[in-house]
Amino acid sequence: MPNPTSIKRQPLVPLTTLVALCAIVTIAVYGSVALGNDSLNRAVALGMVSLIAVVGLHVFIGNSGVASFGHAAFLAIGGYVTAAVRVPAATKQAMLPDLPGPQTTPFLAVLLGGLAAAVVAFTVGLVLMRLNGLAAGLSTFALLSIVYVIASNTRKVTGGVSGVFGVPQTTNSLTVLPWVLFSILVAWAFAQTRLCLRLRASREDEVAARSIGIDVLWERLGAFTLSAFLTGISGSLMAMYLGSFNPDAFYLSITLIMLAMLVVGGVTSLSGAVLGAIFVSALRELLRMVERGVEVGGVAIPRFEGLQQLGTAVVLLLVLLLRPRGLTEGREILHMGTSSLWRPVRGLVRRRDDAASRHADETRSNSDAEAKA
Repeated sequence: MPNPTSIKRQPLVPLTTLVALCAIVTIAVYGSVALGNDSLNRAVALGMVSLIAVVGLHVFIGNSGVASFGHAAFLAIGGYVTAAVRVPAATKQAMLPDLPGPQTTPFLAVLLGGLAAAVVAFTVGLVLMRLNGLAAGLSTFALLSIVYVIASNTRKVTGGVSGVFGVPQTTNSLTVLPWVLFSILVAWAFAQTRLCLRLRASREDEVAARSIGIDVLWERLGAFTLSAFLTGISGSLMAMYLGSFNPDAFYLSITLIMLAMLVVGGVTSLSGAVLGAIFVSALRELLRMVERGVEVGGVAIPRFEGLQQLGTAVVLLLVLLLRPRGLTEGREILHMGTSSLWRPVRGLVRRRDDAASRHADETRSNSDAEAKA
């Protein structure tokens, strides 16, 4: 019988998965740059910024099993902190005289945005992380509403509903790539820790986890704080991508998009967060092009307002029906097995064959009954 202390614990996210995910995002970025299409480069940059936010969302939701509808609040915090330290002094004095902070470099602005979001998350998490289920989800949405109302009404600091203008637009696909790789590395490193292992234990059975001495509050709080840090980084990069924004940029729309990306890819796996963000970003860009009207093979497709939102919703419904655990089924790439990719198709074929078999049996029974009669 092997000694329990000699058994090596398998990593929750293998190193091969980390390498594969980093390779995928790097190829996507440099591929778009090689094509030389400005519109495509901007779409990829925005998709990569969203990917960082989804990875941050996975760090908390995927490992704790606690729903959060308020992570866009950390996007807003990161964005407004970045605006405070990136808007030129002359512009700041003219439009937002009460906006504090000297002008800094983009790198320092991103770090400050992430740290500010982490501090807020740690503070409010001392209360919110005591909640479970629907109460936890509603409390995080309440946090988002509070941040939204504050940003909409503190006009001398945030510009109110008119928003902030004049943020230097330094975010592009190449400048955002190191931050994407950093976020994936941080999420992977967190998955190797004992804290993450204990957190996942509480996700599977909170009562059993508490019974063996796991302090669920502090495990969740650590993940919540780290998640907010990554999300704040995404908000900072988004602010320097948009250049001008108002509180609506970090409210319901971005919340639903982030959740859709995570659910489509697979909530419980890092691969699901990355691949879901890439898939939904590519889908939304394609639908945006079709929405404006395109010509395919000499056939003109007219404008279809709202196609982007409608298409995203339809894909989300299909994924929930065919693969309730997401495209990766909660597994990491290179460890999924090719058979799992075709499981929904095999299920549909099996159901069709079963229906045909039942129909044949009913027909045979009716024929036997008629022959006896």
